[in-house]
Amino acid sequence: GIAAVVAVICLIAALGLLNVSLNQAGSSSGTISLPAPDFDLPSVDGQNFSSEQLNGKPVLLNFWATWCVPCRAEMPLLEETAQRYENKLIVIGVNEGESRNDIAEFVVREALSYPILLDTDQSVGELYHVGGYPSSIFIDADGVIRAIYLGEIPPEQLKKNLRLIGIK
Repeated sequence: GIAAVVAVICLIAALGLLNVSLNQAGSSSGTISLPAPDFDLPSVDGQNFSSEQLNGKPVLLNFWATWCVPCRAEMPLLEETAQRYENKLIVIGVNEGESRNDIAEFVVREALSYPILLDTDQSVGELYHVGGYPSSIFIDADGVIRAIYLGEIPPEQLKKNLRLIGIK
């Protein structure tokens, strides 16, 4: 609806004005404040997932692909984070453009317990203006994006960004 269009326009404007600092690896991290776009996606296990299910909880939304080496490298840290904060934080992996069968095998092999959603047409990635993988979006309990990190996130930066969404 109209709210989604406004959210996308706000997202585009905010990203255009985003004050980004580059770390040594060339990845960027910035602090922002804008509404997270709504989405509906199927999960790898066949359930339908709506962003409305996230209301009232902080979220780490991680966009990734199996062919992406940095994505695979950061998954143990994301899994550890999902388990450590399981009652306080929702960690969600959003796979971009790959088949359910490929992802299902990968999830089992990597022993991932957090939800993995399938964005086969990459429409949600486009909605969030994902410019590369991995991309981590930090959303507070009010549904407001507080930070975006592009690239494999170092543990210290992860902690800083989690604090921005109320996770200590």
